[in-house]
Amino acid sequence: MKNIALIILLLLPAVFINAADTDADKPAQAKTQAPQKQSIKNKAAAKTHESKKAPNKNTVTADQALAGLIAWDAKLKTLKSDFTQATTFEGTPISSSEGKIYKMGQNIRLDTFESGTLAQSALTDKKTIKIKDGQGELITTMSWADWEAGQSNKALFDFGNYGEVVKGHKIKDFSAESDALTLTLTPEKEQAGGYELTFKLDPKDFFVKEISLENEGVKTTTVLKGTQKNIKLKESIFK
Repeated sequence: MKNIALIILLLLPAVFINAADTDADKPAQAKTQAPQKQSIKNKAAAKTHESKKAPNKNTVTADQALAGLIAWDAKLKTLKSDFTQATTFEGTPISSSEGKIYKMGQNIRLDTFESGTLAQSALTDKKTIKIKDGQGELITTMSWADWEAGQSNKALFDFGNYGEVVKGHKIKDFSAESDALTLTLTPEKEQAGGYELTFKLDPKDFFVKEISLENEGVKTTTVLKGTQKNIKLKESIFK
């Protein structure tokens, strides 16, 4: 379940993301005073970070990118996408994985592959979570509520809720280029060992292409590939 929880953390942003615990054997991190960042709540009174390069020769602001991202909370009905995920510590690779994610309403399926072969599936209707092996045999079943309560980062097994994410964050940086809009957020309330949450969005529709979370030297990056949104999915996928 550790791999599943990690994938969920990056693919599916949390309403509240707490700083990850630092392992005892990790080198101490230098603490510096963070510069003043733009508050999303007071964004109208602050200067928006903008890139000199804008997609399609148009200027896209951080505010527009945020609005486009949040709009998917209501617009996304179904989803099918491949993904890859890699974790490093101070640049040194720790782990990597790949898989597929499906969503239709409250139903979600997350498949994890090893060397191109299905290794494990997690399915939920947000009441019960079922974990199956690569042959589709049930490994274990757990309560959604119990699983969620056990997540230290309060990660939600759901795709979206971006409006809630940005409420508690400041914009640290933003850039607009032809292939992606890159938006980096940090916690609005300063805290020791603060993290950075970075979204790379498709400049055509503001949908997520890549998400990364960096905290005290540990960086996990998830890349979505071949994403199909609001397509017809068979209910059998989620059984």
